[in-house]
Amino acid sequence: MRIMIVGAGDIGMPLIDCLSERGHLITVIEQDEKRCKYITENADAAIFKGDGYDLEMWKNLEADKMDALMALTNDDETNLMVCRIAKKDYGIPFIVARANQPESISLLKGAGADITICPSIETRPLFLNAIESQTIATLYEQSESSFKLVMVNIPQNGSVIGQTIDRIDNLEKVKVASILRNGTFIFPSESLVFKACDRVILLGSSQDVEKAAEKFGKMEIT
Repeated sequence: MRIMIVGAGDIGMPLIDCLSERGHLITVIEQDEKRCKYITENADAAIFKGDGYDLEMWKNLEADKMDALMALTNDDETNLMVCRIAKKDYGIPFIVARANQPESISLLKGAGADITICPSIETRPLFLNAIESQTIATLYEQSESSFKLVMVNIPQNGSVIGQTIDRIDNLEKVKVASILRNGTFIFPSESLVFKACDRVILLGSSQDVEKAAEKFGKMEIT
């Protein structure tokens, strides 16, 4: 693929290295001189020093021949302009954009981004997993649709031990998708009895799943 990358910072630079190693034809726009020099010396990519919204530069780099574009600068206004130019002026078929602020997600999509990724949102589950790793692990989270998938470890003295799904309050809005017990996945019935060390997979809206996960991870006070 011919891929154009605007912004060779903390996200763009590793992607340039990876994509060039995989044989893609990479064209980069970057305004920092040191980063441009690094790319020239270490990656198989065509590098253009300047701003991502320099229309004259876009003509010189044959943007109309690109298969995909990634707008990865740390400035959302620049990424917005890049998306508009790529989609409206050059018809680049596939655009991925970085949203530095969550509120920019919808704006970037409106500007032509096919996929918008907000690093602060995407990394949040990793930090939550780190602090909650003894009981709750976030497997997947989609903020736009408020969807969440988690795995909860029932502790040795968990308050749900000995209970069945139909006996646990307020689970109507949450799906108990599966239970990992002794290395085997079980698809639960309403009569299945929860045991200590069960790993319960829950899915549903973020708010409902978080409440249910707290219930499953709660310990009985003795």
